[in-house]
Amino acid sequence: MTDTPIQLDYLQKELHSFLNRSIFDFIHEGSVDGIWYWDLTKKNNMWISPRFWMILGYSPNDRSHHFSEFKSVIFDEDLATAMTKLQKHLQDSNYPFNQIIRYQHKTGHPIYMRTRTMAIRNKNGTPLRILALSNNITATINLQDKNKELQDRIEYLQKALLQEARHDELTGIYNRRGLEESYKYLIEVAKRDGSHLSVVLFHIASSNETYGQEQHDRIIKAFASNIVRNTRRIDVLGRFNDNEFMLLLLNTNQENSTTVVERIKNHIHYEAVDELSDLEVFVGIATKSLNLSDNTQSTYDILNLYVDEALHLAKKRDMPDIIHYQQYLLRF
Repeated sequence: MTDTPIQLDYLQKELHSFLNRSIFDFIHEGSVDGIWYWDLTKKNNMWISPRFWMILGYSPNDRSHHFSEFKSVIFDEDLATAMTKLQKHLQDSNYPFNQIIRYQHKTGHPIYMRTRTMAIRNKNGTPLRILALSNNITATINLQDKNKELQDRIEYLQKALLQEARHDELTGIYNRRGLEESYKYLIEVAKRDGSHLSVVLFHIASSNETYGQEQHDRIIKAFASNIVRNTRRIDVLGRFNDNEFMLLLLNTNQENSTTVVERIKNHIHYEAVDELSDLEVFVGIATKSLNLSDNTQSTYDILNLYVDEALHLAKKRDMPDIIHYQQYLLRF
């Protein structure tokens, strides 16, 4: 497989003889790790510098000075791109060839080289040779990949922290912070649509003291799951505090909000947690019809005031009850 020095000695000698100022500057700027010099009149003849093969893990004596040998170590995708760009460079000397090409190291891993080429032409402008200089930038590429992995990891952790900051760890639903952000967003949506927004506040009576922490946690998770299954995807549920949940119902008037809550309470006994069916759950509801003239913060404050009062009234009853603030007012 090895060519004797005489066989392709003409290309190396020719290259040395052509080291005029322009070619010298080209090589000097390259700070090369590998050179190849291609005879376009005998297209399988290509002189390849020993250092090029050494970077790829080969002994130069084991490789021949042929384009077919050179082509065998280039990644297929990069070879196709390189040949296209090279053809453009040969057609137009002003079209630069400056490409990162992946070569396969003897052990299998990729070696990245930035390659710049210069076509050597006769007096008629016909390209006869191609001189290419390559710089090994594998370490830089690997560092960029590591930096990208690190950046991706940082972004993942930031998203995880943001998720944790807005979501309840036990149930996975919104915590109070996440709930507040969604609350004000839904107010804006209801204002834009000129629709109702209903707020529901559930209070579970003393499950921690009655059942202990472990069973309490199971009950809280099961209760949250029950609400999620019996509401729409556009509805927003959050854990308001340890034993309280807030449900935001967009485009839901007084009557429909009460219907939703009754459906949730009726399905509690289907949960796998035995004690869930025995829970004492008190519910307060407040509803407001909104339009664009409503102030978001004022609406937020008023709905919270109303739903707190409704829950307070429900908890004063001897038995768990559902109190809708506006409906309660109509009774008196």
